[in-house]
Formats: sequence, C-alpha cells, structure tokens
Amino acid sequence: MILFVTRHGETAANVEKLFYGQLEYPLTENGRQQAKKLQPLFQNYPIARVYSSDLGRAVETAKLAIPGCVPIQTPDLREYDIGSIAPIKQSECFRLYGNLKGDYTPFGGENTQMVAERLQHFLNSLAADPVPFAAAFSHNGTIKCLLRLVLGNIDTSALQSCNCNVIALRYTGERWILAAWNMAGELGA
Repeated sequence: MILFVTRHGETAANVEKLFYGQLEYPLTENGRQQAKKLQPLFQNYPIARVYSSDLGRAVETAKLAIPGCVPIQTPDLREYDIGSIAPIKQSECFRLYGNLKGDYTPFGGENTQMVAERLQHFLNSLAADPVPFAAAFSHNGTIKCLLRLVLGNIDTSALQSCNCNVIALRYTGERWILAAWNMAGELGA
C-alpha cells in the first residue's frame, strides 16, 4: 500500500506566519492554485480512498487536488491543538514562550504524544484494511509527527514542508516506510 500524504494549500495565516493550530482559515487563491497543480500527480495513480483532516483547508485541498473525490474526514489527521495561544505570530510565540517542542498542554492544547496516538490509530486502521493507493490531506505539524512515527523519534524541526508538499509512505505488511519526500516540488506547488 502507498499512502500519499499532502499538506493543505496556503492560507492567509500561513502568509501572516501564524501558529493557528485547529482554527479554521480558508485557502487563499494561491492555495487553491497550489492544490489544483497536484491534479496531474494524483491522476498517475488509481487512488482508492481519500482521507482528510476534518478542518476545511485540508478538505478543500483534497477536493481540488483530486476532483470528484469525497474525502473521508477524520480528526486523526487534524493539526495540533495549540490551545489558548492560537492564533499567534510565530516570532511572538518564540519570544514569549521559547521553543515549546510540540507541547501545548500548558495552554489547554495537545502534546506530541497525543498527536502521535491519533496518527497511530489512523495508520493502524489503514494497515487493517489496505488498498493499493490512498491519499491523505493534513497539516504541517501533523505530518512532521507522522514522519517521527515512521522514521523513529527523529528531530523534524529543520524539515521544511511547503504548502501542498506530498510525501509517500509505503506499508510493507509489517511497518510503514518513507518512500518519497516533496513529490510536488517539481510541480511548483
């Protein structure tokens, strides 16, 4: 099984460099165009199922990237809940709180372990009912957490994941492995 995991298209909050967690921000026109540029990539594969975070920006990205799809929406693919600090400029967050290292529990949000548990639930459900090709649309922090699950507890802070970045994970029957990174890079998404 191959799972293509895509970060949602650009939002106004991305442009403003905000941490906004699970707050709803719609795609910008540029974000919609980024998602549409993914169509040729996904047309190369017979995608049997499309999953999405239940946040609007991920759902819209899925529908634009794979026209006609009806994404299976799941909170397992949501972005980190960053609690009461959302929305906050990234620079202001670092100035006030330093590097929170994925722990937003002091603000009523989630930590990395909580996000990892819901992502593991998602991966387990896919492994229990595999299809040759599936797609999932999610968020930057969530995708980095997913990579830590697949690759081991690595430091993903230096990884840059642009909007509409696509990674491919392959399930071997025993475990998930990273098969490709930044598949949309050549598309200019």
